[in-house]
Amino acid sequence: MKNPSIRRSLLVHCGIGVGVLLCLLCTGTYLLVKRLLYRELDVSIEQTAALLSNQIELENNRVTFEWQEGLGTNPALVENGIFQFWEEKSGGTTRSPALRSLDLPKFCGPDGSPKRRSIRLPSGSRGRAIGLRIHPFVLPDELARMKERGQVIDPKSISYILVVARDSEHIHNSLRRLRLILACGTLFTLWIGYLLINRGIRVSLRPINDLTLQVRNRTEHQLDSALDVPGATPAELMVLAKNLGTLLARLATVRQRERDFIRHAAHELRTPIAGLRATTELALSQERTTSEYRGHLATCHNTAVELGELIKRLSALARIGQPVEPQAMESFDIVEKLSTCLEPFRGLFQERRLLLETDIDSGNILVTGDPSLARIIFNNLFDNALCYSRPGGPVRISAGKTAGKVEIRVSNPTETPPMKPDQWFEPLFRKNPSRDDSQSHLGIGLTLSLNAAQAMGWTLHAETPREDWITFVLRIPR
Repeated sequence: MKNPSIRRSLLVHCGIGVGVLLCLLCTGTYLLVKRLLYRELDVSIEQTAALLSNQIELENNRVTFEWQEGLGTNPALVENGIFQFWEEKSGGTTRSPALRSLDLPKFCGPDGSPKRRSIRLPSGSRGRAIGLRIHPFVLPDELARMKERGQVIDPKSISYILVVARDSEHIHNSLRRLRLILACGTLFTLWIGYLLINRGIRVSLRPINDLTLQVRNRTEHQLDSALDVPGATPAELMVLAKNLGTLLARLATVRQRERDFIRHAAHELRTPIAGLRATTELALSQERTTSEYRGHLATCHNTAVELGELIKRLSALARIGQPVEPQAMESFDIVEKLSTCLEPFRGLFQERRLLLETDIDSGNILVTGDPSLARIIFNNLFDNALCYSRPGGPVRISAGKTAGKVEIRVSNPTETPPMKPDQWFEPLFRKNPSRDDSQSHLGIGLTLSLNAAQAMGWTLHAETPREDWITFVLRIPR
């Protein structure tokens, strides 16, 4: 499946948006012009209807149409006037000269009110008409004469239906031309808009292409260098470029740590492997007795155990680097776990003539975490204090509540601690590997403890309260 294109998506969406706006604008313009044209025509028809309705007079007991008297002097009325009268009682009709013998549709509104509608004229063309009910008017002189005769006729009793029409073909022709103009204008505008929008999108996306080119051409040795971001870069890309620079810096740091880890691991593996090879070469260099072979095999066995421990610690270090899953977290008594892990070390402290001093709060202190990871942390801290404390010196272990946290401290005197206490947590770090009591240490235990604490949301760091003392502080949210 082809990957979607931002440029194509923007172009399509902008084109659709512009097209919809143009259609709405053209439709609104067309409807507005149509309404204005028809309104103008209706006003003209209404004026003609009002004029004709005032030209019906009741005189000498009969109705006369005054407009008929002006036919000779008003040729426009003869040629273009389209109207018709119907006397409602008798059904008689009177037409304009232009209708000849043809009839208009007869209609009016409720109760004779004016009603407008589009009709088909007798000539076959389209037209617009208005129909209404009218009554003849009576002059005051004529009303006086009717009273003298004793025969007064109410004009309301005589009603006519008047329909006045006008040809609307010219409006339809104008609207047809308007539709053609709007359609052509819309297509032309869309074409011009496509060219302009396409160019605008290309220019707007150019910084993304430049940034992509920078990232693509960046070599392994340039990962830690910042990206070259021009000042005119859009604000949205500034944030992206900044985050990319941070990510590249982190990647460079991770790669450096990876190289350091591999280098240290290779160094640590080389020593036991070289010892194993030297022992086997020495054993095979000449014929030996069974006891001599047994001694060499015991040496090889110890070296293999050391290699196995190193590999196990390296595997654990790789696994612990991820956060603990929520389902693996549980509530447990940290004091009980601490006491359980400390119990096997009490005899070892006595063997090395170390004075164990404990200050642990009584009672239960519940925390949330992974008990197995907590055991790794305590075992490594106690083992570190056991192997690196001066013989005869004290080892102080305290645990208690403080400021909404549980704080556990493991302190012991040490010879020439590192300049930076956090150096203890570096992978494969051993302060003095020449000491016999530190040969069993692979420099991974404290790194495992730090990663285990971070995986559970705990904190672990080292302090040097005095020049010859080291204190490891574990803080756990309650």
